[in-house]
Amino acid sequence: MKNWVRSRFPRTFSILSACRGTAQRTRDRWIAWRMRRDGFSSTEHLIEAHFRTWSAPDTPTRPGFAAALTRLGGKPATIVETGTSAWGVDSTRLWDEYVRAFGGSCWSVDLRPEPGRRLRRAVSERTHLCLGDSVEFIEGLAARRGVTSVDLFYLDSFDLDPEDPMPSAEHGLREWEALLPYTSTGTLVLVDDTPLDLEWVPGWWGDAAVQFRDRTGFLPGKGALIEQAVASLDGVTKIWHGYNVLYRFE
Repeated sequence: MKNWVRSRFPRTFSILSACRGTAQRTRDRWIAWRMRRDGFSSTEHLIEAHFRTWSAPDTPTRPGFAAALTRLGGKPATIVETGTSAWGVDSTRLWDEYVRAFGGSCWSVDLRPEPGRRLRRAVSERTHLCLGDSVEFIEGLAARRGVTSVDLFYLDSFDLDPEDPMPSAEHGLREWEALLPYTSTGTLVLVDDTPLDLEWVPGWWGDAAVQFRDRTGFLPGKGALIEQAVASLDGVTKIWHGYNVLYRFE
């Protein structure tokens, strides 16, 4: 029916889509205002409210996010995200709520303009939505943004293709190499889509993951090559590993 309406009445379909989008943004702003009105007494409270409201309480990524924010400890933080998220876990909104409640700033970058457009009026002035390549963005943090030290990096750019996962892993490794100058004792790096074992691999790409593991010796993931790099590094501790993986610089 949707395709039929679109083909027969394109202008009407466009108007209806725009109205639907406006209604959704209005609803989202109301929900966000209500959450902020109630306030957050702790990072645990923030995590609970966010996943109850914007995502799903049992999403497999939640433990990694909880581990990262718990270690920030409710202190002001500089957060850098690659891959702006306006759906799914809605991570950009989560980082914004943290810096809005506890202080600091958030920088989020994406090649696509759509997530930034959707979130532009949803986030606070503490969150900066940027457009561009994530590796170039990280490399230019000091020169272009005045950011010299980062408390939390969240790497979630370059969608993982289970049938061809290496480009995503290689991009993740380039992001890792780019962020190293901005780390210090306590810096956290959370990498999405990096399953620990087959139990954490979504069923829809399980066969491809097994075939990749049999060829390479490790599972596919955005952080698959970061895992190899960290294994030979001193001063980096793995804090959590499930569907996502969290590292801490010592």
